[in-house]
Amino acid sequence: MVTDIENAVTEWYETSYNVKPLFAKSAPVLTPETSLNTGKYPWARETGDEIMKDYFQHFNVDSSDFNFLSYWPYEKGILPNFIRPKSQKISQADPKPLTIQMLIDSAKAGRWLFD
Repeated sequence: MVTDIENAVTEWYETSYNVKPLFAKSAPVLTPETSLNTGKYPWARETGDEIMKDYFQHFNVDSSDFNFLSYWPYEKGILPNFIRPKSQKISQADPKPLTIQMLIDSAKAGRWLFD
C-alpha cells in the first residue's frame, strides 16, 4: 500500500530533480531503489547538497543525524595524495547508496534514519 508520504516524496523528486540526462532519450525510471549518488546517473556533490537541503526543508525532516560525506565523500581530485601534505591527504571512500526509499522512510519518521 502506497502512503501519502511515499507519493509526496516521489512526486517531489520526479518533478524537481528527475531530469533527462545529457544524451539519454528520457528521464530515468524512478523506483524506491533509485539512488541519487550511485548507479548510472549519480548527482554531483553540489547538486546532491542542494537536493538534500531542499528535501529536509520541504518534508520537515530533522537532518541532525545526516552525514553528507557518507553519501558524497571527498574525492582525491587531480593532485595525487603522495604530493599532498599529511594534513590534506584524502582517503578513498566509496559512497553509501542514498535511495528514494531512504527519503521516504525518513520523511515518515520526521528524522534522518540512516547514518
